[in-house]
Amino acid sequence: MCMNDGHFLLVQGETETHLDDVAAILTAAGKLRLVDVFGKQREIAGSIQEIDLLNKRIIIA
Repeated sequence: MCMNDGHFLLVQGETETHLDDVAAILTAAGKLRLVDVFGKQREIAGSIQEIDLLNKRIIIA
């Protein structure tokens, strides 16, 4: 079964962000650090509430 038919979405409230080039999501105290394939990092507030692999969504609370 191939699940590589698109990119994951990061969902935070009403905001949806495509995770096109994100290679890793790292957790820190109350924050998530997104690291892309080029090593560029950005942080967002929140924690992972749910990872829906079937619908390719990561829900942030």
